[in-house]
Amino acid sequence: MKILDRYVASSFAKNYVLSFGILIGLFIMLDMLFHFDDLMAIQTSAGYTGAESILPLLKTIVDYYSYQVFLLFVMLSGIVPIIAAAFTLMRMSRQNELSAILSAGVPLLKVARPIVIVAILMNAIVIVDQELLIPQLIPKLTRRHTEAGQAAGKSFPIGTMQDGDRSLLLAARYYPHAEKPTMEHVTIIKRNTDFLPLAQITADRAFWIADKKENSSENGGYWKLENARIATGLEPGGKPTAGDYKEPYRGSITPEEIGLYRSNTFVNLLSTERINQLLAPGRANSYGVNQLLRVKHSRITQPVMNIFLLLLAVPCVLTRDPGQLRSAAMKCLGLSMLGLGGIFACAMLAGQPPNPAWADRWPAMMAFIPIIIFGPLAVWMLDRVET
Repeated sequence: MKILDRYVASSFAKNYVLSFGILIGLFIMLDMLFHFDDLMAIQTSAGYTGAESILPLLKTIVDYYSYQVFLLFVMLSGIVPIIAAAFTLMRMSRQNELSAILSAGVPLLKVARPIVIVAILMNAIVIVDQELLIPQLIPKLTRRHTEAGQAAGKSFPIGTMQDGDRSLLLAARYYPHAEKPTMEHVTIIKRNTDFLPLAQITADRAFWIADKKENSSENGGYWKLENARIATGLEPGGKPTAGDYKEPYRGSITPEEIGLYRSNTFVNLLSTERINQLLAPGRANSYGVNQLLRVKHSRITQPVMNIFLLLLAVPCVLTRDPGQLRSAAMKCLGLSMLGLGGIFACAMLAGQPPNPAWADRWPAMMAFIPIIIFGPLAVWMLDRVET
């Protein structure tokens, strides 16, 4: 790599880290401003008052927001490179460095090449964060502010979830953030093809065991039942009998399915591999199918759009005339907001197909529309750069 390339790449990397740190700091400050009472309520419930609550409060804040950084890194992966590139090129233009580079016979587009390369490498880190780190941190990332600093979050009841074999599952309490997701006072109703009850299984508790080897299905685990009993012969004309039940529950309802059942935003935290498993044939009853398809296709298009957004911004500020920087910055801001707005609008529409027949294709169409629109626009703007 040439000296010039190293200089531009290092400047862009420093501005990238600085921009990300500033945006993270602003987010944490604003979020704390709106949820400070919730964070303080934890200290009050623990019996801390006055000055003695300061240190526990700081620990709670660090515990909560240190995990949110991994999620924010993905969310800001589109805007941070734009800000870093704008700062880098505008500073070089203001200090007449671009004029010196042009006088040496180096085209301006070559100045932008290290920026694009570093941005691609940062996109690779974003993918690793999204696919490997965030799925492991789901229990921490789904906590509310009032649950910060706690090993396990608050429980909630499971209403009536339908399994892939038409069974119904109910639970009085579900603890999603425990080391092992746990259900209490579980009821499972087995039904036939006419949706009539065949058997009822009850258990005091059910613990999720993540073990692909012992489970023949693709769920990645099973529910281990504690103090379980079964009543059979519940169909019309049948003779009811009761007895102990020793088998684990191997249905299609997993902690991920329960998360999707409760909130569609849960799907954003899953890995692409897990999303594909939930969309596999035979999993037609998976909750949030539209959202699963939306996230699956956006995982493909997001890294590409991050680069296209950068290529939209670079031509705006790639000028050797410092007198044009103000108008260049406004143009860069406008195009960036237009691109980000288009991505957001398509993401919202992706989960709402206009016709049930389009349910499988609509999320893919909405995911690729921003690339179709802004990709050629970015190439055209790069071609118009005066070098």
